[in-house]
Amino acid sequence: MENSVRSYTATAKALHWLMALLIIVASAIGLYSSTFEYGADQALNEYKGSLITLHKQIASITIFLIALRIAWRLTHRPPELTGMSPMMAKAAHGGHILLYALMIITPLAGWTLSSSAGYPIPVAGLFNLPPLVDKSEAIQAIAGPIHRWGSWFMLLVIAGHIFFAIKHKVIDKDGTMESMLPGKR
Repeated sequence: MENSVRSYTATAKALHWLMALLIIVASAIGLYSSTFEYGADQALNEYKGSLITLHKQIASITIFLIALRIAWRLTHRPPELTGMSPMMAKAAHGGHILLYALMIITPLAGWTLSSSAGYPIPVAGLFNLPPLVDKSEAIQAIAGPIHRWGSWFMLLVIAGHIFFAIKHKVIDKDGTMESMLPGKR
């Protein structure tokens, strides 16, 4: 089913909001877990480890969802960007491409980081993703910063996305935000 001129399909909306929730929760857990250092306190080590496992479980689901989301986007045309100048339409398109790239790069860097450290990536507690690379401190040294900085940059781009969604709702009043809200056509 094609997207109408004014609204995304229910599937596109569901993928958008589910991924938004999972990315925000996984990011919050990842940031929170980074406030703890491994050390002599075994209980604290176990707590940090359980947070990282939960972060990886949630993030692993986003890897599958982004693949599904890209497939959906390639087969279902999004609504037209009406009421925007050509420059703003190009900026919006570029922002979406950047967000999609970060939704791919950041979890793949995390998967690579975990693989290179010799740790599994659990998927919803059902099975583990296969390692992307062999255990390697050199790869960890590359994948770690990419995952960390990619996460921060993705959160910054998401904040911009939210800002512009609110701008469309409050200032432009052009129906853009409504096109992605559940139950709206």
